[in-house]
Amino acid sequence: MTQTFLRLMDYFFVLRPTLFFPVWTVFMANYYAGSRSNGIISQPVGLWISVILMTMMMGASYIVNQIADIESDKKNQKLFIIADGYISVRNAVTELLILALIPFALTFSFGLKLGTSYLIAFVTTGIFYNIKPFSWKDRPYMGIVAHFLGGCSVAAAGWLATGAEGWGFISQSIPYGCGLITVYFLTVLPDLKGDAAANKITFGVKYGIPLSTKLALVAEIATGLTAWWVSDYVMCIPAALVLPLYVIAAVRNEIPDIIRATKYTILFTALAVCVVYPIYFAVLFVTYFFSKWYYRQRFNLEYPNMAA
Repeated sequence: MTQTFLRLMDYFFVLRPTLFFPVWTVFMANYYAGSRSNGIISQPVGLWISVILMTMMMGASYIVNQIADIESDKKNQKLFIIADGYISVRNAVTELLILALIPFALTFSFGLKLGTSYLIAFVTTGIFYNIKPFSWKDRPYMGIVAHFLGGCSVAAAGWLATGAEGWGFISQSIPYGCGLITVYFLTVLPDLKGDAAANKITFGVKYGIPLSTKLALVAEIATGLTAWWVSDYVMCIPAALVLPLYVIAAVRNEIPDIIRATKYTILFTALAVCVVYPIYFAVLFVTYFFSKWYYRQRFNLEYPNMAA
């Protein structure tokens, strides 16, 4: 019974649920900002429906990424659910189509701007980022563009999900676009050897660790300053708190420091959102420890973890 349940859970964990943490955080931070700035009373039901739709859509994007990266994932010895055949490519494609079509149908019925923000997020992070002839993930500068647009579009979706009118979501989304650029500079660095072997020319592969960590520091400073500019303290305060970690990473250029800066950026920003939406802590807690249980039982792995 347990093994059958675990095999069924492959179809959930192929979505990489711990990667939803930054997506949920960006979305909910901007749902809060949109509600506050426009004098809208936050509606818990509307918030969670829109979060679920964003989760489905980004889950579809993550499946696209794994299908496109089967060979490099094998070399890097990660993301093996599709790469090692636990789920067939055919079944994965079916799952991603279901996950993508439902959010598109519903969000466009709620409003053109909202539907467009979801569409941009998927096209940017799913299609342009992964699929040839675009393959932005394999091009250093377009990788930066993809993360900026992905962060901005998810942030805009959170703002627009409140039903707010106007164009305030554009300026509000900029810190989150900068924040995703920051994360991009660092997250590619642990995979340099596998990416280079698979001819993925990420920014880290092309320019190396020292320049990447220094630009990550610059992007982190930009994140904090732009968040302060738009009075988004849910983003500004965590950006200030983790800044010393980016300084350390830029000075030492060691992989453990790089991983630590990335993980604590996600953690501190998520905790800031928990302050305004306390139930979010329960969502993070359950997802994190359910993931640890699944990976331990299914693959005898200790994942995820906060260790660098």
